[in-house]
Amino acid sequence: MRFKFTDYHVHTKPWSVDVAEEGPTFEDYIRVAEEQQINVCFLDHYELHYVENDKTNPFYNGKIDDYLEEIDIYKETYDFILSGLEVDYYKDKEIKLMEFMDDYGEELDFIGGSIHEWIIGYPITTKAGLTKLLEKLPMRQIIDDYFELSTKMINSQIFKNICHIDTIFRYINNNEFIPTDDCDISHDRVIDLGRLCIKNRIKIELNLSGLRFPIKRTFPSMDVMKQLKKEGAGFFVGSDSHSLDYFKDKIPKLIDAYKLLNQI
Repeated sequence: MRFKFTDYHVHTKPWSVDVAEEGPTFEDYIRVAEEQQINVCFLDHYELHYVENDKTNPFYNGKIDDYLEEIDIYKETYDFILSGLEVDYYKDKEIKLMEFMDDYGEELDFIGGSIHEWIIGYPITTKAGLTKLLEKLPMRQIIDDYFELSTKMINSQIFKNICHIDTIFRYINNNEFIPTDDCDISHDRVIDLGRLCIKNRIKIELNLSGLRFPIKRTFPSMDVMKQLKKEGAGFFVGSDSHSLDYFKDKIPKLIDAYKLLNQI
């Protein structure tokens, strides 16, 4: 990589389904990254359920090869970009996920595991999806299920990197969907996940996306990150950008995050 700092988490049009039609392309990110002297890793969503079943999914029917070929073309010119995917964990698809890692783990520069939903059609990372899930299940169970599934994902050792480890709190927090009294939203639960990552030699993302939501903090929080870093956790930093303006705006904060990690 040419530059000192790397944003390991940006999403592009048309490869991530949650990027707007007018959203940023590979070329858009490359232009800004070169101007700002920062490496960038394309980490588009790869959700196996939808890749297999949804014909409108950009990766449906083996399109991952087109994705890799497109990035490789840019790599011939630019030495500060990385090919990557944010791959969703499904507890009932561990064998298929391991097969995917065997097939593409060496072809991609970086893969981050993540959880967005465990009941298909009820993503906890969208307000609409979480609202629907809250009509189906009590908040305490949703939080508990998230941490149980995250534990399974980490212990599976399918992924060497984990994204936004406590993203369950994107909307469940005191600024938005206020936790009920029976919910355990303590930092200890996140620290326990982080310690599992340390045990399994898995790197944790310091994800900046919470700064654009009412929670107004990173995932995990800076306090949790500092504690885990002191205990030996490895971290990578990602803006989780879905727009070019957000990517530009978060570059200084991303650099500050790396400097802070280096000081701990």
